[in-house]
Amino acid sequence: MPRIHYSYGLRREVPLLTDEEWRPIGAHLSNYIRAIKDYRRAHGCSISEALEKNQQGQKALAAYEALTGVRLEHPEQIYALPLSLYGRPCPSCSKPFRTPRARMCADCGYQLPEGEVAGPLQEENQLT
Repeated sequence: MPRIHYSYGLRREVPLLTDEEWRPIGAHLSNYIRAIKDYRRAHGCSISEALEKNQQGQKALAAYEALTGVRLEHPEQIYALPLSLYGRPCPSCSKPFRTPRARMCADCGYQLPEGEVAGPLQEENQLT
């Protein structure tokens, strides 16, 4: 089950997804992008019109909601939710570092010691 962490992309705490949880939802997102491209090619329309007509993104949103119980507003928000994008929790504020390669916390400004990087946000290190 996904654990709740702060997402910099959504600017709030939401359930983040492990690689295993991400795979089926990521497949829906791939179909979403492909459907937009196909619709634009077939109808010669703008991206905004293709987005409006595309229902593939709803499948990704529904899959995320079924897994987490959280409803998002737009399919593209899901791109900010893979656990692997984030670094371990900051020792100062407990929010995850923005990336595993981060050396400074984007939220509170905490600096890691010289030569150290955050490292991945691991499932066993997650906060509930």
